[in-house]
Amino acid sequence: MKRGLYCLIALALWSSCKSPKTSIQDRELGETSPQVNYAFPMDWIGTYKGQLVILTSPKDSTIVDMGLSIGAPDQTGLYPWIITYGSEDKRYYGLEAIDAVRGHYRIDELNSIKIDGYLRGNHFITRFEVMGSDLLVDYEKQAEGIRIRFYVTGAASLNETGGEVLGQDTVPTVKSYPIMVIQEAWLSEIG
Repeated sequence: MKRGLYCLIALALWSSCKSPKTSIQDRELGETSPQVNYAFPMDWIGTYKGQLVILTSPKDSTIVDMGLSIGAPDQTGLYPWIITYGSEDKRYYGLEAIDAVRGHYRIDELNSIKIDGYLRGNHFITRFEVMGSDLLVDYEKQAEGIRIRFYVTGAASLNETGGEVLGQDTVPTVKSYPIMVIQEAWLSEIG
């Protein structure tokens, strides 16, 4: 069991070290294009609009207009990060660099809430817990815009398995969490 786990970890590390020549485009599976590394946040500055699809169950979904505007830094060094939902819900945040070399940034909600985020390739990812829910938000810069994925789970585990001794191996404990909502938006850059 341990050897299998070590092989899995080694395979994951090896594959993360490879330098990909192409990436799969989400909109058309199988189509590939050269990998472009966008400078964050400078190459992300712009205004993006599209629709957010909210999946709350296998058969229940809602569509909402969504926008994201990322501006040049102000005199304090914050990049304006403005998210809109529909026509009236506008949220003003600021993006700040904590350690740009390591890809560590923070979204300041300007109300005492600050959410850490990390740049990995063309993905800016945050993970945080609020009011009993755990959210993973993935902003991915692509040539024509930004794809955003929100994964919302319950913060408390639904199921805990493993943790047993089988022969000389101890099986790791694994916790499962309920998936409550998935949201995805494709936001195209506008003039």
